[in-house]
Amino acid sequence: MDVDRRSTKIPGPPLALKQLSASEANVARKRKAASPVKDGPDAKRQTPEEVANEAAAKAPQNEDSWESISQELGWTVTDCLNHKLSFKKKDDPKAKHEAMGQHIKRLRAAGWHLLHVMERHEMDISALTGCLEREEKARTEEAAEHATSAAALQKNIADLQARLCEQEAATAEQSACAQQLQEAVETGKGKLAESAAFMQKLQDEQSRAREQIAEYAAQVTSLRELHQQAQKYNAQLQEYNTKLQQDVALSNDSLQKLQVEQHKWAEEGAELKGRLTAHEAQLDLMQVNMRETDQARTNLAQDLARLRVELEKVTSERDLSNEANLALKAELERYRDVTGSTVEALERAKAVKAQLENQNKAQAEVNQGLQEGLEVLKQQKALAEALAQGRGEEVQGLKGQVKDLTGRLTEAEERLQQGELIRRKLHNTILELKGNIRVFCRVRPLVAHDALTQSAAVDQLLQFPSSGDLLGRAVALQVPADKPQQAPQKYDFAFDKVFAPAAGQEEVFDEISQLVQSALDGYKVCIFAYGQTGSGKTHTMLGTPEERGMIPRAMDQIFASSAAMEAQGWSFDMRASMLEIYNEEYKDLLGKALPAGKKHQVSHDDKGITSVSFLEGVDVRRPGRVADLLARAMRQRAVGATATNEHSSRSHMVFTLAITGTNAASGQEVHGVLNLIDLAGSERLSKSLAQGDRLKETQAINKSLSALGDVIMALANKEPHIPYRNSKLTYLLQPCLGGDAKTLMFVNVAPVPEAANESLCSLRFAAKVNACEVGTARRNVAAKQ
Repeated sequence: MDVDRRSTKIPGPPLALKQLSASEANVARKRKAASPVKDGPDAKRQTPEEVANEAAAKAPQNEDSWESISQELGWTVTDCLNHKLSFKKKDDPKAKHEAMGQHIKRLRAAGWHLLHVMERHEMDISALTGCLEREEKARTEEAAEHATSAAALQKNIADLQARLCEQEAATAEQSACAQQLQEAVETGKGKLAESAAFMQKLQDEQSRAREQIAEYAAQVTSLRELHQQAQKYNAQLQEYNTKLQQDVALSNDSLQKLQVEQHKWAEEGAELKGRLTAHEAQLDLMQVNMRETDQARTNLAQDLARLRVELEKVTSERDLSNEANLALKAELERYRDVTGSTVEALERAKAVKAQLENQNKAQAEVNQGLQEGLEVLKQQKALAEALAQGRGEEVQGLKGQVKDLTGRLTEAEERLQQGELIRRKLHNTILELKGNIRVFCRVRPLVAHDALTQSAAVDQLLQFPSSGDLLGRAVALQVPADKPQQAPQKYDFAFDKVFAPAAGQEEVFDEISQLVQSALDGYKVCIFAYGQTGSGKTHTMLGTPEERGMIPRAMDQIFASSAAMEAQGWSFDMRASMLEIYNEEYKDLLGKALPAGKKHQVSHDDKGITSVSFLEGVDVRRPGRVADLLARAMRQRAVGATATNEHSSRSHMVFTLAITGTNAASGQEVHGVLNLIDLAGSERLSKSLAQGDRLKETQAINKSLSALGDVIMALANKEPHIPYRNSKLTYLLQPCLGGDAKTLMFVNVAPVPEAANESLCSLRFAAKVNACEVGTARRNVAAKQ
């Protein structure tokens, strides 16, 4: 049966179904109220009009609906499907793209229209079938009741006729009573005839309803054929998805093996570090002993020198005493020979001699004691030198062991770094196959104006796992209770990477360096920072001269890698631009003022390349040029003070680097794009106390971030319509959120209790982003023209 696509109005129930008598309508309502329905005993079945209104409410509401297209062009669905685009050779490509885009929108609206018509037809068929079943059941019950009434009447008639025959001779009053009974019998027969006529009428209406059901069934058949074609295409996609899942499983196995080996290397490295620490402690102890031995040897040498001086002094005194003794003896002999001394004089000379000999003997004993002390000191010196030599050999052996352990530790660390590099590559490959948006969580460190100044307070608000599979990938937020008697609530989150407050800019960039490298390989890369105001987004993306952020570090890597690839025959052309979204308006931070009456317009081509009208692109060849551009742009960016942040960014800033690489040897040409975005922070009006221009800015910021949340929710729920056009921000990020780009989001968290509720909202939003599948990244490479 041919389906008339010109009319989409669902016919109502036949007129006869509406013309029930009052009593029959009451009976039907009672039976309908008592009959079970799908949603429960007290649920109410929807009418076809309510079903159509509900389906229309679920359809995407925008200016491109089929009703507006049909009124504008006067087309039916058949006209739209049969319409073919025709172009002339001289037509502008941009006009062709716009015409094709408009026709695709019309086809999409027609498809939605057909889908809604099919749903309404199926709902109407279900409603009519249920209505017909209820009416048939009601008519059957009423026919049974009428049959019961007729049987009772027939029985009454028979009884009356018997009594009439028996009482023909009764009085006139009995005759009058019989006449009344006869009239009642006639009335019952009339009602029975009316019931039979009504039953015939219901049968005719049932036949017409069946014809309508057959017509609707034919329409459903044609729509099911379209549905079967869609199912075939879906099956092909599922086969491709199965293949990707198998690849992901293989990558997961490899990743698990590498993680096991990484743990083994980490344990071995920890053991080597422990042994190295023990040897270093032993070496320090031996060095202390050597220093003590050297000090003792020095003291012994000093004592030996002192004893030698004393020995020489005593020896000289002894020589002097001997010389004096000899002189006295000679003088005594001379005196004896010359003067002839008496015996008394001789005795006195002998006494002097004995005294001198005693002195000489005592001095000799002192000399012998000193000599023995000298020998002892020499032995101690030899022992100390032998001990020092032994300790020196032992120190040399320990130094060799330390050197060997240091080499093994270095080798283990290199193997660990290589394993970590392989793990990152496999993790990136898995995420690219899954098509998920990668999410990194960064908790900013405490600053001077924070109410909390102790790291212990951060540990109470935010906890990070110290071991296990979630090490470095999970964070737990403990939100303080609103009332003192209530206990705080704890929320656990897991992301691709979590950075604690102690993590520096270099550690953070090391995790995204491979993603930045993909831009040189011809991929679209998007990295944006999200979070409440004052959570450290601008510090992460731009940083300070002492702690440079992701944008300057990314440019350093891009320039270094491009210089290294020049040896392989590659040459690169790079153009940078910076765009600001302020109060839902685009603003060029590097270009001149717009011409009068002109605005920046964003457009996306069929390859997912985004272009902005009147946006100035600057040729960059060196990192210093980029630093100048960033400083120039930051002077132009809208920044203001609020009650929650003294230097709050009042706009979204987008840094874009377009890269074109050519290789003359291979004939390849790649086109990569690196988008680095610093979003404005969300804030509550009750806390920011914004007024005037600040109030308008806050409302625009919250509106755009809310639109971003709607897009993420639509992507997570895999809805057919994604509201990219609800905000200038989401429309600009459309190729990154729903295209073939490699996308990473930083969710920034402030470690202060007053920001706990905002941090919880940010972490919940980040978890939804992490679960979104936006498609597999595609490399933009082509043969050089």
